[in-house]
Amino acid sequence: MQEIVAAWDLGKKESQVLSLALKNSDCAAIVDDRAARRCGQALGITTIRTGGLLILAKRRGIIPSISPGIQALRDAGLWLSDTLVNLLKTTSRRIAIATNFNLK
Repeated sequence: MQEIVAAWDLGKKESQVLSLALKNSDCAAIVDDRAARRCGQALGITTIRTGGLLILAKRRGIIPSISPGIQALRDAGLWLSDTLVNLLKTTSRRIAIATNFNLK
């Protein structure tokens, strides 16, 4: 674990993810924890939240819908506010519309 990341006193998993991303500048860190995102931003690490990862997968055509992923995350215990879920679904619909009109 990188000392500069350890100084933020994050959880072990968040610290490991951010340390790996810090060593590999071409990688993004997938973190949902607010403090971990702030640490990543302060250290110049590209971060993406889990919901953003679903949107990215939808945009790239890897998954046809984000709804099953959102439900799986909730079932696994990840708290997602209804506001965030609605935002993710709206963004997903916009991607679908843009794809149908070849506006990628």
